[in-house]
Amino acid sequence: MINKQEAKQKGLNIIDSTKENNPLKSMLEQNFPDALSEGQVNLKALAMLLGLDSYSNTQGYELTFTGKGLANTLYTTPTEYELSEEVERSKERESTQNSIIIGDNLDVLKILKSAYYEKIKMIYIDPPYNTKNDNFIYPDDFRKDYKKILLEVGLLSLDAEGNEIESKTLQTFRSITGSKSHSGWLSFMLPRLKLARDLLREDGVIFISIDDNEQANLKLLCDEIFGEDNFVSILIWRKIEENSSSGGTMKKTKNFRKDHEFIICYAKNYDLFLTNKILELPNFKNEYKNLDNDPRGEFKPGSISMKGNKKSSKYYEIETPNGKKYRRSWRITKEEFQALDEDNRIYYGKNKDSVPQIKIFINEERPVTPTSFFENLGSSFSAGEYLNEIFKTDKDENIFSNPKPVDLIKRICKTSTNVDQNDIALDFFAGSGTTAQAVMELNTEDGGNRKFILAQLPEAIDKNKNKTAYDFVKNELGRSEPKISDITIERVNRAGEKLREEGKSTDIGYRVYSLREKAKLSDEGSIIPHSANITPRDIARNLALFAGKPLHMPLEELVKDKLFACEDILCVVGIDKEVESKILEDKSKAIFIDGYGTYTLESFLNLNIPNDERVNVVY
Repeated sequence: MINKQEAKQKGLNIIDSTKENNPLKSMLEQNFPDALSEGQVNLKALAMLLGLDSYSNTQGYELTFTGKGLANTLYTTPTEYELSEEVERSKERESTQNSIIIGDNLDVLKILKSAYYEKIKMIYIDPPYNTKNDNFIYPDDFRKDYKKILLEVGLLSLDAEGNEIESKTLQTFRSITGSKSHSGWLSFMLPRLKLARDLLREDGVIFISIDDNEQANLKLLCDEIFGEDNFVSILIWRKIEENSSSGGTMKKTKNFRKDHEFIICYAKNYDLFLTNKILELPNFKNEYKNLDNDPRGEFKPGSISMKGNKKSSKYYEIETPNGKKYRRSWRITKEEFQALDEDNRIYYGKNKDSVPQIKIFINEERPVTPTSFFENLGSSFSAGEYLNEIFKTDKDENIFSNPKPVDLIKRICKTSTNVDQNDIALDFFAGSGTTAQAVMELNTEDGGNRKFILAQLPEAIDKNKNKTAYDFVKNELGRSEPKISDITIERVNRAGEKLREEGKSTDIGYRVYSLREKAKLSDEGSIIPHSANITPRDIARNLALFAGKPLHMPLEELVKDKLFACEDILCVVGIDKEVESKILEDKSKAIFIDGYGTYTLESFLNLNIPNDERVNVVY
């Protein structure tokens, strides 16, 4: 290890990942030091800097909730993890520019921040809804950094045996901020949305899917984080298709049927957002096409499938013209289906072997009232059906609950990204991987070069809640402990292969990364080394991230397991004379050294490398 104090004395640049990363605080420290006093904000001095006559203690309009202070602290707390590539799970890794990261998205966003600060064009997320029925995943109070914060503020203590003792205040806090409460959900979302804001380009935009339970609170939280002036719209996605008025599994209230969800949209900079003309009203007539030369004209296929009881009279088998059979519940009786089929009102897909759908003609006289900006883009049910098709699990139970349809996310991507600017789309609640498929499909349609980054928690699949998904991952994918992230990766894989089989060209590859604990110093001062699963290339990749190099940048190995190059930087993982020779060959490249490597400062200085601003030691 290179001693940090000695490195400072020698004039080397230190990059300390153990310190909080707060851009605003750093800016004030550098440019307006009088606004900070003993680590606290000097509000009077800050008011003077802003040109205000005086500072008043009068409280204004703001969103408050229990746990907000701790949530803000989680935003600035450094992550204790780094990336490790899972080479065997990656696909076309040498040529791809796409990434899938398995891990808690709070850590993932913090890791990405150094290299992707203000570089992401579009973010779409579908976070866990606070339904009050089930605990949403990602319990932040189990995180190490969360507990460290609680210890520091005295809400948590340890007895002589190391057992945790919660204060009465903390016990009350937990009861208020449980994951079923508004406070708990907002505390969970706040640090993630702040990090998302940091990653967005100045002309970037974020879309957040949400339902009725937290829509109003999320709007207020986003006003605070992104700024009211950067609010674009609350879009409404009609998640129940037009022909599904018979009911099915849609939620109902006492007076109204819930057939929609919300998509909240904020720009990083509203003025630039308008300049790019990102949101254009769609031409709904484009949803209608004459897919089989029907003399009656253009139509759009509508779903007639539904979830239902096997004992129902609407549960029966349909055989397509090409002989494929579908046994499930339908929205119409068998007799009604036969009558429609005889009238050529049933569409079986291009190859006449897809799930039967009803033809809805554009020229039919029927009441049509556009109720939302995003309609006719598929439903939760059709998205679930599609996943069962792609995974070949033709069962009543969907392999994934409530996925978003590809056409919906494709519309979002199309309206918010550019065709030829290498725009990056980020989804840090990746779920089944719909965003990746949408990006790949859109690229094949318009020749775009968009890239995607997905992040998904390795959440265990509960066999009792979804046996179809559990059995698929365990038996077909061969994973001993089935996780949602397994479905994410496999969906992206199969969606890409389907495009390739259709002769369409785009980047369908991806590199898979997971999180490992970083090297660090223990409380006693001894070194806790990098995880045993971390390779020298992984260490170099993480050094490159600290140097601001995105994941898709090629990493060239110059000296086996010791020295790597990434664009205009060198990543030093090991030290010997060959490393010295390679470094001295090109004196223009900046040098980034792993501060926890198995070498000393003396061994590095003995390489006779000029002690200049090129050298950076990363801890």
